Amino acid sequence: MAFQLKRKEAISHGIKRNVRRQIEKALANLRSEGDPDETVYEVRKRFKRVRAALRLVRDNLSDTVYHRENFLFRDAARPLTEARDAVVLVETLDNLTKHSADQIKPGELHKVRTLLAANRKAVTRRVLTGQKVFATVVEAIEPVLTHLEDWTIRQEGWSAVSGGLQRVYQAGCRALSASCTKPSVENLHEWRKQAKHLWLGLQLLEPAWTGDEKELGDQVHNLTRLLGEDHDLAGLRQMLGADPLAYGGRGDLENLFSLIKRRRENLEQQAFVLGRNIYRDTPTVFTKRMEQSWKPSGSTKEKEPQEEAGATVQ
Repeated sequence: MAFQLKRKEAISHGIKRNVRRQIEKALANLRSEGDPDETVYEVRKRFKRVRAALRLVRDNLSDTVYHRENFLFRDAARPLTEARDAVVLVETLDNLTKHSADQIKPGELHKVRTLLAANRKAVTRRVLTGQKVFATVVEAIEPVLTHLEDWTIRQEGWSAVSGGLQRVYQAGCRALSASCTKPSVENLHEWRKQAKHLWLGLQLLEPAWTGDEKELGDQVHNLTRLLGEDHDLAGLRQMLGADPLAYGGRGDLENLFSLIKRRRENLEQQAFVLGRNIYRDTPTVFTKRMEQSWKPSGSTKEKEPQEEAGATVQ
């Protein structure tokens, strides 16, 4: 089922329905006996969706509820971060190898990949198995299901989400400005996070748009992809540069470092062009523009939607 509201559904009901669904899926992932790397990926994705839903209605939740749930899911995801980062290092090297295949000699990166793959297995064994992280995360998030219905979202319709959407867009504007002034790894990563928040918010609201907001959502998603690949490459460069001798020495890594540098420059150039278009409005103008394309979601009273009625816009 898609992560989005339904056409004729009160905002309060839709937010809680989507949050519950993401928590239930995360719990199912954590309790399964599937690939642990896949479990980490899926659970982190679902936690990001929950936090995006919270941000969207932040102005209509009590500060206590917002901060409690937002910090809970933030902290619950942290034990999974190291395992996910180890997987990403291998995937990033593989993607760069495919993208720059004509600039890499056969076997040139064999040692680097072998060591990164060994690190991935060691981290998975230590963090996910040895520390029993999945059980800890289950214990942390399961109680949210029992008090989810106690969330009070004070308004409905556009008023329920406009403040949150404007806040997210404004944070993205600031992150873009900081990245333009100083395109550091930290600033670009923060911009990526803010763009991700915007994308997930637009995705959740997709059935309510009547204009070209679907295209905007696709653009924001593409921006997160560009900035995400850039951040992953920066992480790989930092990892290898911290102990180059372990990966063959700087001489053997010189070409790889050069490829990373050129690829990052290309990604960042694309991201800035796309980002300046996405964040071209002031937050107030953006929110007004989105309101003009807002289609009322139906009754402000909470009505139980028919899950199998096919009402969700795919």
